[in-house]
Amino acid sequence: MNAMMAQGVELMLVGMGVVFVFLIVLVAVTTAMSALVRKFGREPQASTAQPVPSLPQDLPPPAIIKAIEKAVQQHRQSSLS
Repeated sequence: MNAMMAQGVELMLVGMGVVFVFLIVLVAVTTAMSALVRKFGREPQASTAQPVPSLPQDLPPPAIIKAIEKAVQQHRQSSLS
């Protein structure tokens, strides 16, 4: 039983060591790739798109807005009763 426990502990330590080494290699490769992208990557190009206006220009006519407001008021009044 003692030998089996020793093998279990040894297997656990080897497994944890493999995972630890893998994580160290992963961090190193990610850091190296980040440095390469910063060094050889393209510069961001200026956007040629026109800015989006803050208010839409195609608003419905005021008469339609009033009709929608009235419909909403009627719906709210009917749902309260």
